[in-house]
Amino acid sequence: MKTDIQTVGFDANQELLDFVNDRIKHLRKFETQITGIDVYLKNVKNDQDETKVAEMKLFLPGPTLYAEYQSDSFRESIMETVDKLKKQMRKRKELQNEKRP
Repeated sequence: MKTDIQTVGFDANQELLDFVNDRIKHLRKFETQITGIDVYLKNVKNDQDETKVAEMKLFLPGPTLYAEYQSDSFRESIMETVDKLKKQMRKRKELQNEKRP
């Protein structure tokens, strides 16, 4: 599986990159045909404070899955984004199983 992690507006430390890679490994348990994943971590400044955004594109045979989440910490954003992708993968599997006779 090809993994591409990009940071926008900051430089990520090794601890954050390790956390992202650990969370991505959990996705492999749900689907073995993952060909790649793109992760975008953004530090967005608005009027009051900074918002941490995590976006992920998951490449599978068929349609690409996409999820994003914003919060005050990258850890929370990453965990919620991975959870959204897991839900999409479960839904995709359910639809595939319904189509099979």
